Amino acid sequence: MPAASNPALDQFFADFSEKLPEHELEMLLEAAFHREFPERARLTRQQLHSAAALPEGAWITQARIWAEKRLTARVPLQQLTREQNFYGRYFEVGPEVLIPRPETEVLVESVLGWISASRGAALVGADIGTGSGVIAITLALEVGAGLQMLATEASPEALRRAQDNAQNLGVPAEAIRWIAPRATNDVTGSLLEWVERSQRKLDFLVSNPPYLRRGRAEVDEEVENFEPSLALFAPEGDPLFYYREISLSAHLLVKAGGRVFLELPHERADEIRRLFDDGFDDVRILPDLAGKSRVLEAKLNAWTR
Repeated sequence: MPAASNPALDQFFADFSEKLPEHELEMLLEAAFHREFPERARLTRQQLHSAAALPEGAWITQARIWAEKRLTARVPLQQLTREQNFYGRYFEVGPEVLIPRPETEVLVESVLGWISASRGAALVGADIGTGSGVIAITLALEVGAGLQMLATEASPEALRRAQDNAQNLGVPAEAIRWIAPRATNDVTGSLLEWVERSQRKLDFLVSNPPYLRRGRAEVDEEVENFEPSLALFAPEGDPLFYYREISLSAHLLVKAGGRVFLELPHERADEIRRLFDDGFDDVRILPDLAGKSRVLEAKLNAWTR
């Protein structure tokens, strides 16, 4: 329990410390504080658990309301606070987008590592199924002027959220081109149209596609109840659908020597790896921080069908 800083804060910890994990209480408090005092620096754990004077205000009441909803309805924290930290930046989230996971930072790190090794070449990349925009936006901000991103998203609501995040985080308008596919299963057609019009293939393609099957208890109830099914479930009960589509279309979209980066469900890593046996070189499966297979990286060779 924190040292005495203000009575309301002490009471908050007293009321909820045995009901919710400490890190969840800290996240709720930190988000509520930022909402009430957006001009101030965000709170740190040390400030919450020290004797430093913190201002009175409605922020603790807001955190209390969120904590009660977390307990009674099991609403995800990020759906309560409408934000998630990803790669050191706060992104707005909501029920229309998948909540960004820490594992996806491994995917971004893989792309950034390859870009760094490209020695400053101007690159064009595409993020298929951008959701809240965390991948495309993070890459655009980390790389800067040497990268143009295309970002596709089948959900109009999710696309608007991604565009709002880009604007809020200061991404230059020309850094990301937002593309709405013609249909929810059309994962590459809109990109192919761009390639044909621009007469330039992509340098890389990155995606964290849906891969779950409905009715197979492959997702926690909390996730299924509060996150968009379009971002969770593969069509027709085929968990490899999007991976297969990407593997078949990549040679039309990505130049020879370019790369494909995909986030994987570790349980199906070997199956997905086999989809890239033909037409790709240097196919690698990279682990996340827990040592689980998480990212596929594949190099396009000069094959044609």
